[in-house]
Amino acid sequence: MRRMVTCLLLLVLVAGIASAQTIWTPRVEENGRLLVPVRGIFEAFGATVDWSGYDQSATVNYQGRAITMWVNNPQAYIDGAAYYLDVPPRNVGGRVHIPLRFVGEAMGKTVNYQGDRVVISSGGNAELTIMLQGSTLPPPPQMGGEILPQSNDRHLNNADLAGMSNWRLTLARNEIYARHGRPFDNASVRAYFQSTGWYRPNANFRESWLSQTESRNAVFIREYQEGVFGRPATSP
Repeated sequence: MRRMVTCLLLLVLVAGIASAQTIWTPRVEENGRLLVPVRGIFEAFGATVDWSGYDQSATVNYQGRAITMWVNNPQAYIDGAAYYLDVPPRNVGGRVHIPLRFVGEAMGKTVNYQGDRVVISSGGNAELTIMLQGSTLPPPPQMGGEILPQSNDRHLNNADLAGMSNWRLTLARNEIYARHGRPFDNASVRAYFQSTGWYRPNANFRESWLSQTESRNAVFIREYQEGVFGRPATSP
């Protein structure tokens, strides 16, 4: 009987070792944070990855949990709750890379760094080993400039807005709010500001944070749009 139990334990141990996977990937590290390709690694755990090229977002879905991040944006969400990333996702060589530890731990895994090897485990059992090759630094993000940087410190006039398309005026108007972290419901507006690199959404945003000059300019741009185009554009 003891021999049978021992054999069963050995079979379980061997099965556990056999089920562990090994993946090789280039080392991409920024400020001590390891970034890994959004595809392949997390799918090895049975997660699904949804990528949107429209707003440069990646959502990792795992056992009912959704982890959403945007390229060059330090704001991330886990099941709708906001988190701040000290190193955001990056585009490296045409492939989107996301922070390994943040996503791994959000999935309930333990991430253990061992030099050029990273072991991801759950319940004390190794599930995946990542072997790191070489060393690659991600390129600095391209920071988008502001459309009307003067809109926060002086009153705008018609000459400032002349020649702009209706959509660009919509972005210029919302730029006033974006500086203060206003979250945007409009997907097109949100995607634009998430691509700038400087926008930081803040769920606690209040319109009272705007100065009198900013509030006046936001109204002025809207009235200009209504006078020239009939109504403000809501999409490109």
